[in-house]
Amino acid sequence: MKKIKFYLLFLLISLFSFQLIYAVDEATEFANARFLVNEILEANDLPFGISHTKIDGFTSTSLTGYDADGLGGSSALVVPGKYYEQKVNVLEVPSIQGVRITTWANLNNHKWTLTTVRKLIADFESKNPEWEVVGAINGDFFDIRGERNLPYSTSGGLVTNGEFYKTNTSRNQLVGFTNDGSTNSLIGNKVIQKTQYMKLAVYDKDDKIFFESDIEKINAAPGNNETAIYFANYDEGHNLIPKSFTVPPGSSCFVVENAELALPNFADDFYGRGVISSLIPQELKRGQFALVTNNNVARALLRTGIKIRCQFEYSGDYANATDITGCGATIMADGEPNLRAGMSNRAPRTVIGKKADGTIVMMVIDGRQATKGMYGADHTELAVVMKNFDCVEAYNLDGGGSSTMIIKKDGNFVVLNSPSDGWERSDANCILIATRTPQLDYQFISSSALELTLTASVVDAAGHDIHELYVEFGGRLKKLGSDLTIFSGLKSNTEYYYAFKYRDRYGDLITLPYDGRIKTLKSPPDNLRFEIFEDDLSFNISFYYDDPDQASSLNRAYLTVNNQEVLAVDGRVTLHKQVVGLRFDSLSIRYTVDLNDGAKTITQDIDDYILTSSLELNTLFAILEKV
Repeated sequence: MKKIKFYLLFLLISLFSFQLIYAVDEATEFANARFLVNEILEANDLPFGISHTKIDGFTSTSLTGYDADGLGGSSALVVPGKYYEQKVNVLEVPSIQGVRITTWANLNNHKWTLTTVRKLIADFESKNPEWEVVGAINGDFFDIRGERNLPYSTSGGLVTNGEFYKTNTSRNQLVGFTNDGSTNSLIGNKVIQKTQYMKLAVYDKDDKIFFESDIEKINAAPGNNETAIYFANYDEGHNLIPKSFTVPPGSSCFVVENAELALPNFADDFYGRGVISSLIPQELKRGQFALVTNNNVARALLRTGIKIRCQFEYSGDYANATDITGCGATIMADGEPNLRAGMSNRAPRTVIGKKADGTIVMMVIDGRQATKGMYGADHTELAVVMKNFDCVEAYNLDGGGSSTMIIKKDGNFVVLNSPSDGWERSDANCILIATRTPQLDYQFISSSALELTLTASVVDAAGHDIHELYVEFGGRLKKLGSDLTIFSGLKSNTEYYYAFKYRDRYGDLITLPYDGRIKTLKSPPDNLRFEIFEDDLSFNISFYYDDPDQASSLNRAYLTVNNQEVLAVDGRVTLHKQVVGLRFDSLSIRYTVDLNDGAKTITQDIDDYILTSSLELNTLFAILEKV
């Protein structure tokens, strides 16, 4: 018995050792840390190749000297090399046109307002109805305590689709998104440069910018051939201080009294957009700004009813980014970890990065919930997780209770991670994955039970780089041209799955959110034939047919004999002579046929079976024999 126990114990130890060795072998190692995937808890395929994965896994770090669970104190310091359980959510977004990585903030009422990511999504979609959000994460760090003159603004810059809402940055780190479908989809870890002057943009009647020039002065009189902007500012007590100004001789004044947005972030960082409504100088208050100019070109273009925009802009490396957010430490650059990132403690984290092919990777790792298997991560653990997803660069965003990841699932926005506050925190900004769906005009035409014809065309590419249109049909991928596309050799009454795709200029195949199932036609009933038997009292009618796809109601058909209609069940009916008479003057059958194209009623005359009663014929034969 002791030997058996010993061998069982040895076997268990061997199995445990094998599993441990296997786990170490399978772990990703990077930045003196490890990441091991234990289980895929959830996977979601979103439009245009966007994917979400939720992982139960483990990380280990070489760092020490801080508490293991990120809750503070030193009762349980992290053990170098030890695996700690983690919950990791990852969004992978291919770099294609028509899928936009954009930033968003609640700037309603000319101020920054803390808002949950879910409500930021709703605000974005209400203002951009042509776009649909499919996923989001929280964004930049922000003035969480409202200590700035204009409270709650982001720590770094915020640019949304070319609108530079804020350009001053306290963290000196930015991440920009080009949204051009290239491998150069993300720009980070670069020197931040701004234009020397604010930029004035003038819009035409189609809401397109057709003129731009410099704004040389801020809340100060313009010099020769210069333009100045005036706006009210907030003091340290968050009180708005109205701004009065004068117009020097030879200059003109243009006031926006009811701006779409007037955002005085700092004395030297303002964003304003709106329609000129007055040419008279006045005290400027909230939601107002004014231009004073003696630049003859600008003065000739400006007048009441003209829409203008005033903003600083980034130049240099970030000039080609359409959307920009501030960030914290660089986690990885050029495929190498930043071992001096300075985040030598565990916390919930939000990270954004890029693969070599341009795919954007968004990651949230939960923390401060060790009892739920969520320990949080230091910078080495962040680096190894992003390396596991093939990232070559990565940047830390706001974390802690702000860390949030949301996707649209079954028509609803769902928080995927477990925010450490116990609820979704209100933040100053977020990063959205927004898509526009191309409009396709397509139709399947059923020409026979064994063939389908497809007509398809792109009505509106919606910004997608559609070079070639394809359809996957029945497991086969077929390129669509200008002519009809015929699928032959099909099976009757069979459902086939189809999905539309396209290739972009790089040859990548992207799935469109147009798919479904279509059924081929049923084979029609055929070979209808009758047998009629007669006795002294009745006619017994039977009929037979071929209907392999059960396309008809011949199993419950109506026969009309001498204007008398009766129901024949399973191809049989008995007709009494007292009702229909001794002979058939007419016989017809009525039934429905549905070939998967709508039920049709068929009425068919059976001329070949109009008979004289066989009993009468027998009597006639007997008389003839006597003659």
